[in-house]
Amino acid sequence: FELIGIPEAPTFGAAYELAKEVENILGIRPAFLLAVLTQESNIGKNVGQCYLSNSETGEGIRAVSGEKITRVMKPSRDIPHFLKICQELGRDPYNTPVSCPMQYGWGGAMGPAQFIPSTWIRYAERVKEITGKTANPWSIKDAFLAAALYLKDYGASSQNPNDEWKAAMIYFSGTTNLKFRFYGDSVISIAKQYEQDIKEMAKFVLKFAFFENINN
Repeated sequence: FELIGIPEAPTFGAAYELAKEVENILGIRPAFLLAVLTQESNIGKNVGQCYLSNSETGEGIRAVSGEKITRVMKPSRDIPHFLKICQELGRDPYNTPVSCPMQYGWGGAMGPAQFIPSTWIRYAERVKEITGKTANPWSIKDAFLAAALYLKDYGASSQNPNDEWKAAMIYFSGTTNLKFRFYGDSVISIAKQYEQDIKEMAKFVLKFAFFENINN
């Protein structure tokens, strides 16, 4: 299966076309997938503001200021996988942006789908089975597929709003703990807006095709 080629941080129209192709493979509703990726990285526009600087401690720096910061990546869980991923892709692990830590936990999430390295390796082979290529978390195409695979694993391919909400919650925190419901609620709200945007795009395409036929 060959996915369409689009640049990083795609336009909404290009992202929607890719999401439709992913839906054909995995059954995840395009508006919902786009909403999750918007929440995570603004569909690839913000893939992290920190760099790892110490592979022993997980310390790093902020990309803009160079400020030293702790808990950029968890050493025992993620750093070995991160170093291996970067090596396979020919990337400098100390010059590759990852997410900064929030007020709790660790940072280190990668690419448009914002998978931590230890989660990415669980999906890399499955992405490769679809694309036939080494999975790359910084590739918009691979990120869409990995996110959709994850959401499908947790029931979102039913396209039922309750199932989608639960899958979004698990995507964020690994649980459906209601203290994180802000995330699931936000994703569903964004998805509703995207459904309207998609309908408007469809109307525009039909109108454009109509006038093209008249002019021809």
